[in-house]
Amino acid sequence: MSTAGYVAVVVAVWVLSGVTAVAVFMTRRGRRAWYWYLLGAVLGLLFVPIAMERGATGTARLETRATPGRPGRPGHPGTGPRVLVGVDGSADADRALRTAREVLGDRVGELILATVVDLAPQVDPDERTDEEDEDLAHAREVLRDRAGAASAGGRAGASRTEILTGTPAWALLDTARSNDVDLIVIGRRGSGLSTRLLGGVADQVLRHADRPVLLAATEDA
Repeated sequence: MSTAGYVAVVVAVWVLSGVTAVAVFMTRRGRRAWYWYLLGAVLGLLFVPIAMERGATGTARLETRATPGRPGRPGHPGTGPRVLVGVDGSADADRALRTAREVLGDRVGELILATVVDLAPQVDPDERTDEEDEDLAHAREVLRDRAGAASAGGRAGASRTEILTGTPAWALLDTARSNDVDLIVIGRRGSGLSTRLLGGVADQVLRHADRPVLLAATEDA
């Protein structure tokens, strides 16, 4: 084999090792941002321990924002079941939110909207990359829009919104436990970090939840 051939093999192994590390240690744990694959391809074998560390990172709450309650209304926190809805901007996640409102109406005591982003919780906000800042801004926009939709028509809206990080399914499950919610509502499929439902996030939530889960039907179901 010529020198060029050896170089090509070494480069191929280097790139493949980094990309494989991302797929094995990160993508399966919900971290699917495209730039991880780029970093893996560039750093190669050096990225293996990084991927292992990032993939093993637990879940965390990055932001919590309370929305105004409505005293005297059935939707005011503390007067009914506490419900957690996973949202990500996808049609199925929006369907999950509508289903929660249709099934429970204003009987919801506390409605918590949560989304998951691919950010390391220990990173200082000033050290985040432009892509990470964009992801966080998009998460805020999604939650703000869905919180508004939840309160449309004079209904009691979301009590608060939460931005989580970590594996999507486990982030939702940990949040459900920490808030002691009575019901988790999710869609069958999603976009971004929660894609490939069922067999992905929805399947993991259904398998490991220690409380009721409402799985919203797809629009074409």
